[in-house]
Amino acid sequence: MRVSKKFPTAVHSLLYVAVLSPKRRVTSTLVAESTGSNAVTIRNIFLDLSKNGLLTASAGKNGGVHLAKEPKDITLWDIYQAVETNDVEEIFKLHETDSTCPVGKNIYQLLYPHMLAAVAAMRDSMEQVTLQALLDELKDLLKQFRAGEHTDSLTIPPTNML
Repeated sequence: MRVSKKFPTAVHSLLYVAVLSPKRRVTSTLVAESTGSNAVTIRNIFLDLSKNGLLTASAGKNGGVHLAKEPKDITLWDIYQAVETNDVEEIFKLHETDSTCPVGKNIYQLLYPHMLAAVAAMRDSMEQVTLQALLDELKDLLKQFRAGEHTDSLTIPPTNML
């Protein structure tokens, strides 16, 4: 299935906003640095998230972006739908076929119900995961790294960040 970088970048952005916005002003430039993306890309993702009621933005000294909902009320599917397509025909691109071929002229009809089921399964799974659950998992991961349970390198944010 096709999923662009927009989805994981949007999740990263919302997690970052959830962690930082109560404590400091969060801007597209700040999130761009964290995600390794261009600030324009982040602003476009913010626009999609705002249009879908997941993010709010305000200007001025105390401006920046904030979650529009509680993290427990935002699912991965909400985020996915805000920045990606859930159109089966866009997710699964079928090749051009020779209409005289018995397989080719029936491949779409044959695959379409299975492709629909795959998207439905993805939706069902993603609806079970909230931004709050990811925040909790992130906190647990950081605790494990701080406790030295992992030897991989990981940039650990300051303790007061989470």
